[in-house]
Amino acid sequence: MNRATSYPRWLLTLCAFALGCLTSCGSYEDKRIRELLQEKGFGSRAVGEATRENYIGGSDLVQFLFAPDLLANPALVRLAELTAPQPVAIDGTIFVPYVGAVYVLGKTELEAAELVSQQLRAAGVNFDLELQARIRVSRKIFYAVGESGRKGPVDMVPDLTFFDAMFIISWTPLANLGRIWLIRPDAEHPLVIDINFREMVTTGLMVANVPIRERDILYVPPTFLGMVARLLQRLLEPVGLAVRTLIGAAQAQSAYEVLTGNRDATYFRF
Repeated sequence: MNRATSYPRWLLTLCAFALGCLTSCGSYEDKRIRELLQEKGFGSRAVGEATRENYIGGSDLVQFLFAPDLLANPALVRLAELTAPQPVAIDGTIFVPYVGAVYVLGKTELEAAELVSQQLRAAGVNFDLELQARIRVSRKIFYAVGESGRKGPVDMVPDLTFFDAMFIISWTPLANLGRIWLIRPDAEHPLVIDINFREMVTTGLMVANVPIRERDILYVPPTFLGMVARLLQRLLEPVGLAVRTLIGAAQAQSAYEVLTGNRDATYFRF
């Protein structure tokens, strides 16, 4: 009797242990995932509103300007290295002579100039003239997806609005221009604006012609017939790939037979 009752307890204990292991593994993986998730913003290290005040991004080139009298000083000749535009390193730093790597990712031009000046003075490089920073190449982008002519990241231009952006990315014949989605991504409070671009073009009403910010998403949805066409395209794409593969194999075999003399090449004659 005791033996019969001890067996189920042993089995329950084993099941509980296995369940505990699975639960602990799942919670550990969930914890690692939660550590990677963003709490706010887009998720990039460099944040700011480039249309109001430009900041140093990961694809930018940074240059520093000095007075000619300062560069003529033999003791400060290495400062001339900063006058050449240099890219931001993958860790967000630039190289500053006499100092080394300085983190400037996300800094504005004024902030970068002040930071580099402080670092130089801390390294014993003293000068009275002010240092100026310039972002020579600034690649700030927004994204176009859906039935747009251009897809993926698109370079921004100054004073870019929704109307301008639509003509930059263009659209396909299957696009539903009556409801374009302008998506402002954020980890906590993303914003989605449904805009009637057709009304803008036909009436000139620019109430919804909002400014485009960096990393905005323009989604151009298809019409109902466009959705049907895209569905048929996806269904027939594997068939088309198989047919093209068979035709290519047949053409290769035919060419091989002609070159080896195993087939009459009369169709090459005139």
